[in-house]
Amino acid sequence: MKEVQNEQLFQELDNEVAATCSGGAAYLYQNDGFNQGDPGRRLTFFEGSDDLGYYNFNDETSSIKITGNKSWVFYQDINNKGTAVTLRPGEYNLSQLQQRGIQNDWISSLRRIDIPASRSIL
Repeated sequence: MKEVQNEQLFQELDNEVAATCSGGAAYLYQNDGFNQGDPGRRLTFFEGSDDLGYYNFNDETSSIKITGNKSWVFYQDINNKGTAVTLRPGEYNLSQLQQRGIQNDWISSLRRIDIPASRSIL
């Protein structure tokens, strides 16, 4: 059991190192509140995905955490099409996503953009 816990810890550390080197990560949570108290799924992206259906996660996102120093664009449709919303690093529960134009279970694709989060986004 302890060996499994160590493997999980090392994998999490590897993911954090990768996120730091790549400019950050986007964590998509199936449930509002970052799955706290719920056994929902979480996906981690360092670059993005043209189709969240590949991960059985199309239209499943209810909260998001973005780390690093890059912004991310979230799209309503696959292949980075349809309505797009750009988010800076931070934590966004469902209410905060809705205030920015992202509805519950709305995201179908995403990509990291190489605009530093400190620059203004038009």
